[in-house]
Amino acid sequence: MAAVRALRDWCRDACASYPGVDIQNMSASFRDGLAFCAIIHKHRPDLIDFSSLSRDNSYQNNQLAFETAEMKLGIPALLHPKELVSSEAPDPLGVITY
Repeated sequence: MAAVRALRDWCRDACASYPGVDIQNMSASFRDGLAFCAIIHKHRPDLIDFSSLSRDNSYQNNQLAFETAEMKLGIPALLHPKELVSSEAPDPLGVITY
């Protein structure tokens, strides 16, 4: 569990300056897609216009993050936006793996 805490803390630190992104866990904190987008933006701000995103567009935020990661960063999409938005608490193992 120490590794999961370390990953959560890394995500929390990476997203600390992003409004609306509060990493409390490796499940529901990623549901709206903002955390995924913030992590990409933190390292490659040219790929995502974070200021244009809204918490109300969870499906689109996740889709943007997954497509950007796959097309621009070579990270295969391991999750589908529907998986995240269909549950109040998405599968933490899927989020951790991604």
